[in-house]
Amino acid sequence: MSQQALTVTTSKQKLQGHVALLFANMFWGMMSPVTKSVLLGGDISPLALSALRIGGGALLFALCSLILPASVAPRERIHRSDYLKLLCASLLMISANQGLFILGIGYTNPIDSSVMSSLTPMITMLLAAWILHFPITRLKFLGVAIGLAGVIILVTDNSGNANATNPLIGDLLCFGAQICAALYYVLFGGLIKRYAPFTLMKWMFLIAAFTYVPCCWRALADVPYARVPAVIWMELGYIVVFATCLAYLTLPFAQKRLKPIVVSTYSYFQPVFAAIVAVWLGVGDFGAVKMAATLLIFAGVYFVSTNSISRSGK
Repeated sequence: MSQQALTVTTSKQKLQGHVALLFANMFWGMMSPVTKSVLLGGDISPLALSALRIGGGALLFALCSLILPASVAPRERIHRSDYLKLLCASLLMISANQGLFILGIGYTNPIDSSVMSSLTPMITMLLAAWILHFPITRLKFLGVAIGLAGVIILVTDNSGNANATNPLIGDLLCFGAQICAALYYVLFGGLIKRYAPFTLMKWMFLIAAFTYVPCCWRALADVPYARVPAVIWMELGYIVVFATCLAYLTLPFAQKRLKPIVVSTYSYFQPVFAAIVAVWLGVGDFGAVKMAATLLIFAGVYFVSTNSISRSGK
């Protein structure tokens, strides 16, 4: 292959990676306001919604593993020595992370919850420094200080919370969800490197379907399925299909074509999409205070994400 053809191929692959990243983060960013819209309908509780998302995601990943080519959905076998690790990883990254996040959205506004999602790299770095003794540079420490200032402003701001019953509790629950995700990245780095992202997602969702969903049976039984409006079913379908399955399928595609710092930077788009959709659906308001807090968090995460070990995800 000539140098010119190789350059064209590389440029095409990078463009494909950027498009995939944009769609993945758009799907995740829009999930918060769409989730809030579902919960405001009053028929589906946060607990039931999280169970439906996890159960639906497990089913879709299982179907994808049967119909998609191995290049997209690898057929990897899990080593017996990794069974317990995979169970613990599922409890952290799927059950706890997604359960707390959706529960938090039920209490707060969707813009706050989306901004909280961008904190994962910062929390991952702090936990890696504490647990794995990773060094923290002055620039990263400055990033943590700036980001935390933004978090404090965000959780104490009461503007734009017309649909939030308890924004402080909601923000803290969403923050807790990101701590769970960060713990997953720090504690299970070996597992993440050993298997393809699709393989991990498929098995972790399947495990959560058998460990988390049964615990929500009462909340699922209380849903008046016959009277749930069609628009709510469409929004639920978006959460399961686009914000869960397709987003996790497109992310690895992009990671193979772009540098980690580029992948991490795209997470800044999530609150932007969340704000646009939240205002459009009438479930959130993006005022000056929230914008200032978001910019501080973005600045902090930027300093921390440079050469950071974490990767974005929901």
